[in-house]
Amino acid sequence: MKKFEHRAFVVGLGFVAGFIDVYGFTQLNGLLPAHVTGTLIFLAISLAHGEYDVLLKIAAVPIFCCGVLGAAWFIGTIHEAGRDPFLPALGLQAGLLLCSMAGGLALPPHSEIMIFTAGSFALLAMGLQNTIMRLILNNLPPTTVMTGNITKVLSDIVAYACRFSSFRPSVNERVILEHQTQRMLLTLLSFLGGALGAAFTCPALRQLALCIPILTILGLIPFGHKTLRTQR
Repeated sequence: MKKFEHRAFVVGLGFVAGFIDVYGFTQLNGLLPAHVTGTLIFLAISLAHGEYDVLLKIAAVPIFCCGVLGAAWFIGTIHEAGRDPFLPALGLQAGLLLCSMAGGLALPPHSEIMIFTAGSFALLAMGLQNTIMRLILNNLPPTTVMTGNITKVLSDIVAYACRFSSFRPSVNERVILEHQTQRMLLTLLSFLGGALGAAFTCPALRQLALCIPILTILGLIPFGHKTLRTQR
């Protein structure tokens, strides 16, 4: 598969992940579509407090796993057909978020069926994004696993600054390390930007706020086209 190096991809997808997590938390009863394991924490708290309207929280991990399985099949099938799967995958992710928004608008507000429908499509979309990062953009930092990014950046900075004997990079390795660190910091800032964007827009726009991450994903398509043209 092609290498997609442009910083627009980590900025855009990092922003989308942060936005969708805050959207899910505020509009879908505490769901964290991008960090789905965090939803298990809210499930445990809900059950401990005797709250049992937790259908989506229980189903979150299986739905997310279905998203990953479907995305891996989708990406692999397109690749086996001799085409690059990145742009179709972006289009599919935008379509899944559009379905989430449509479900949220069409169904009764705050109802369990609305939350389950909109949340399921959001989980599928983020399962797809995680798979894109794993199978296509694996040369770039993950756009959802922020704790891993922070740990990697800080541990490398300490080892580099203290000149530990176990960490003596060559000049070329140092350049690569600095490049990776910059990308990770950019991903973290983008995720934070997305989270702030959702925090400010979701209370007013509610489901329509999903237009922002959808347009962000679609905005990456020209950068993908440019990458594909230059690597032919």
